[in-house]
Amino acid sequence: MTLAVAAALAYPNLGFFHVHYKSPIHWHETFHYFMGAKYLPELGYTRIYEATWVAGRELGAFAPIRRVRDLATYALRDVASIDAAAVRARFAPARWQAFKRDLLVFGPHIEDWERVFFDHGYNDPPPRALALHLLVRWLPATPLTLTLLTSLDYAIVLAAFWAVWRAFGGLAAALAFAYLALSFFARFDFIGGSPLRWDWIAALLLGAAALARGAGAAAGLGFGYAVLARVFPVLFLVPLGLKWMQARLTGARDPALARCLVAAAALGLTVSLTLVAVPRTRELTGEFTAKIRLHNQGTYTNHVGLGSLIAFHTAPWVERPDGSVFVPHEAALAARPAPWVLPMVSVLYLLVALPLILKARPLESVMYAVPLVFCALSPAGYYYSFLVLLVLLPWRDGAADPVRLVAMGFLAFVGAAGYAFELTSSELLPLFYEASIQLGVFLLLWLVFEYIRLAASVGRSPSVSTTPASTTRGG
Repeated sequence: MTLAVAAALAYPNLGFFHVHYKSPIHWHETFHYFMGAKYLPELGYTRIYEATWVAGRELGAFAPIRRVRDLATYALRDVASIDAAAVRARFAPARWQAFKRDLLVFGPHIEDWERVFFDHGYNDPPPRALALHLLVRWLPATPLTLTLLTSLDYAIVLAAFWAVWRAFGGLAAALAFAYLALSFFARFDFIGGSPLRWDWIAALLLGAAALARGAGAAAGLGFGYAVLARVFPVLFLVPLGLKWMQARLTGARDPALARCLVAAAALGLTVSLTLVAVPRTRELTGEFTAKIRLHNQGTYTNHVGLGSLIAFHTAPWVERPDGSVFVPHEAALAARPAPWVLPMVSVLYLLVALPLILKARPLESVMYAVPLVFCALSPAGYYYSFLVLLVLLPWRDGAADPVRLVAMGFLAFVGAAGYAFELTSSELLPLFYEASIQLGVFLLLWLVFEYIRLAASVGRSPSVSTTPASTTRGG
């Protein structure tokens, strides 16, 4: 408990919160997630910057801003090309006035508006965006309402860890919570103090806790929500699918696992069909799909994974006169791996990990999706909060294998190395490039540790059955 409390106090930079903003609110992120969600019907996924610029000019601001990012093409466009009348026409008069009033709240808190206008917009998937829209549709932007809104994550995460404590025990919950709060990737500086950025990881933890207790349907709803909120967590269902297939082939039965997969699939299918059936949400989904396809064609300095590592290792780095470095955008795009490389590596990884997955308990097998995300995708660094699964899922009945405890220690060391490297360079490019290298090395060694553990367990019990163990802790 002491460890968890200390980690909770350390997470918001020991009470200093965002040093740059001098506030518990991450104003840059909150602008995108509050304004993008509240005005989703008017803005869609591509019009937040042009509407903000037009509203700002009516308020007497943004005169120095000459270009904004066109979110339909990701190219920078001259503000002279923005049709102000067309922008206003998408709003009812009362909504346009509300948009400007909300913008007035953000204005003084964001110093570098050019950085905002050059960002990549609001990218919540439609189910998550519509849910947040319902929450903030009638909520005015004030320091108080935004503080309360951005504090919801803390309540959600605490609720998730209460479930984790009940399912895995106090020690496992405390260590997992401490890792998440102190993680280099999940740190407060990146997305702390912005609206509902942790709901998906809380859903993953709730799903894991439910599956550990044998509540398969509840677990499926947790995993399913995580997929709807952030899409990429669908990869965490891959090992569970393999375990279900194994059970079918061996004649074993795991009703909790089956209910989990059915519930996750049913939730995803129901929401997807609803989005497609309603014309407005169908249009919104198409807009999101086109935008994310465009987004995924780029390379970003704060992304971590094999694809980013290959691109930034291959591309030439250019040093500015002040000593900082960058990679020209065109060079980074040219250095991306061929389209077949990452899928091939991902399949090879699954083949290598398959014996481990088949020997693992169903819930335990979810850990093996962590390297899969690294190989197949290169999400933004803060999404690697899911590394907490490597700390939590090895625990069963209050104990964890000694080899895995060593791996947890190594994971903590990798995080500390990230902080140490930041002391020498706070630039995003070298920082996250090094983070990709460190994490890649760790995941490789973690896989080796897992095979060492498997070999040791086989050596102790040569006649271990290949029948999958029960999902629950007591099985």
